[in-house]
Amino acid sequence: MPEPSLVRSLLLPELSLLGAYLIPPARTMEVQTEKVAKEEYCPRCATKSMSGYDHRRVRVKDEPLRGTQVRLTVRKRRLWCKPCRRPFTEPIPGIRKGARHTERYGRAVLRACERYSDLKQVRRDFRCSAGFLYKALYRHLELERRKRLYPWPDVIGLDERFFGRNKRLRTRDFVSMVVDFRGKRLMELVNGRTIAELEASLAYIPGRENVRIVALDMSDVYKGFARRFFPNARLVADKFHVLRLLNPALTRRRKEITGDRRSAAIRRLLLRNGFGLDFWQRLDLHRLARSLFRAARALPSQR
Repeated sequence: MPEPSLVRSLLLPELSLLGAYLIPPARTMEVQTEKVAKEEYCPRCATKSMSGYDHRRVRVKDEPLRGTQVRLTVRKRRLWCKPCRRPFTEPIPGIRKGARHTERYGRAVLRACERYSDLKQVRRDFRCSAGFLYKALYRHLELERRKRLYPWPDVIGLDERFFGRNKRLRTRDFVSMVVDFRGKRLMELVNGRTIAELEASLAYIPGRENVRIVALDMSDVYKGFARRFFPNARLVADKFHVLRLLNPALTRRRKEITGDRRSAAIRRLLLRNGFGLDFWQRLDLHRLARSLFRAARALPSQR
C-alpha cells in the first residue's frame, strides 16, 4: 500500500485510490481512483441528491511525476435529480467540466513553457499536441493576467508601437500600449490605434474616472480618445515626442553655426545623454554652448 504522502501527491482532493500500475514501454503510470461518496447538488436546480443513477469512467492526464506520465482513471457517479427528472454527473475538484486533463497538468505546462527555451521539447516531455500546448498556455496566461488586473491608476501613459507588417494589405501594423507610471508596468496592449479599437479593448478595466494625468504623443487619435474615455484627466505631452520635435530645429541651427561636420565635438556631445557625461565633458559642453550662443547673437537676424 503506498504511503499517505505519496497518495496525496498523486490524487486530487476528494479522490480515493483504487489501484496503480506502471506501463513500462510507454513510461506511463495508470492510477485508478474514485470520488468519495457524498451529497451532491444538481447544477440546474441546486437540489441536493444522493440517488445513484449509474457510473462513468473518465481518463484524464495529470502532471508528470519525475519524467513518468501520470494518467488518472476516475470512476464518477451519475446521480438522479428528482425535481428535474434528469441525471447529472458529480464534479471533480481540479478537473474542469469536459476537460481531458487536470488543472495542475495545465499549470505544469505553463511552468515548462516559461522554463524551456524550445516549445517542441515541452510537447515531447508532456506528450501533447501543438494546439493543446498553445491553448493551455494562453488560458493560464489569461488567468495570471486577471490576477494582476486592478482599476485605472491616476497617472498613465499612452503610446504606439510598431508590431509588424501586413503582407496581404502591404501596411504596417501597430499596437497601442497603456503604461502605469506609478507601478512602472505595462497594463494593456491594444491591437490597433483607432478610437473605436481602444474603447472596445479597454472598456473592461474599471475606475477610469480615477485617471488624473494622461501622458501621450500629440496624435489626434490619442488626444480624442483620452478626452472621451478619461473625462477627469489632464493631457500632458510625452517628453520623448516633445524632444523629437525640438531636435531637428536644434540640428538645423547648429549646422548654421558649426557646419555639417560629422567629427565636430559639439555634435557628439549634444547627441549624448547628459546624465552619462563626466565633469570635464559637461564643462566642455557648457563652454561650447556659450560660444555657440555668442556666435548666434553675432549672426544677422532672419525675418
